[in-house]
Amino acid sequence: MDAQRFRALTAYHRALVGIAVLLDGHEARVYLENDSLAGAGLSKSAEELASQPPELRMPFIGSLLRGALSDLEKSSGE
Repeated sequence: MDAQRFRALTAYHRALVGIAVLLDGHEARVYLENDSLAGAGLSKSAEELASQPPELRMPFIGSLLRGALSDLEKSSGE
C-alpha cells in the first residue's frame, strides 16, 4: 500500500483524511473534494487509502491517524 501522497499532506490534513476514511470509507473522497484549497489532494489521498480491503485499511489508517495526531500535538506544544 503506497501512502506517499498521504504522507506529503500536513499533519492537520492527514488527520482529516484519516478520520474521513475511517468513518466513511469510499465516500470520504466525495466529502473531501469540496475543500476549496486542498480538495484535489485530499480526495486523491482518501481514494488511494480507501481502495484497500477493510481488514488492511482499518489498522493501517489507524496507525497513520495516530501519527498525524501526534504531529499535531507536538506542533501545538511549541
